[in-house]
Amino acid sequence: MDIALIRQWAEEAGEVALARFRYVRPQLKEGDELVTLADREVEAYLVERVRATYPGHAIIGEEGGAHQSQGDCLWAIDPIDGTRAFVSGLPVWGVSIGLLARRPASGPSPCSAGVFYMPLLREMYHVDVRGDACWNGRPLTPIKPGTWDANALLCVPADAHRAYDIRFQGITRAMGSTAANLIYVARGSALGALIAPVHIWDLAAALAILERVGGEVRYLSGRPVDVGALMDGRRAAEPMLAAAPADLARFLEQVRLKEK
Repeated sequence: MDIALIRQWAEEAGEVALARFRYVRPQLKEGDELVTLADREVEAYLVERVRATYPGHAIIGEEGGAHQSQGDCLWAIDPIDGTRAFVSGLPVWGVSIGLLARRPASGPSPCSAGVFYMPLLREMYHVDVRGDACWNGRPLTPIKPGTWDANALLCVPADAHRAYDIRFQGITRAMGSTAANLIYVARGSALGALIAPVHIWDLAAALAILERVGGEVRYLSGRPVDVGALMDGRRAAEPMLAAAPADLARFLEQVRLKEK
């Protein structure tokens, strides 16, 4: 995989999205989620590039840009991760391109490479199969157990106040993008991230980056996340928590779904 080429695709896709930014008429799709013309245009652009360059690879995209193949590689594309932020004119959204091995040779996760690009912030995050995880070309350092104080940050979904019982002594913020939440843990800006039940295209790129720096994701029940089970496009069965491994057990004690 040519990671420089994938970064170029992400930048070009970001320009497609920026051309629509602040001129958005969203539509409501299944599950009260929003979709825009920019989502569809960006996904079509990326699917075309992947098909032309890697014709033997499979593709799964949030807006239906699937391409089936018997190959061992699967591209998971979220054209605009953070569509509600995009629609609202907020900056935390981005283009997410993940590459997964459908039959990984070793290791717990099939996430092998990924690019996440936030056009308004001009922030590019990437990791390839063998190299470092990087932020604008600079390697990210391995994450370490954080400092649990009043300033510690837990990134949360927008509905966290309604859906979760959070007994965390620090602060919580809803950034608007699942991938960004994972990235902020990977770069050490957030102590952890609470992730609502999501699809593979929300996770693939950022999770590859997080795992490369030593981060971990578990379901709220404490079970490991089987990414391979999500490759068919199904939504994860429950929420997840992401953090340094040493911090995960503590988060799992402090975050619960509210009883209905």
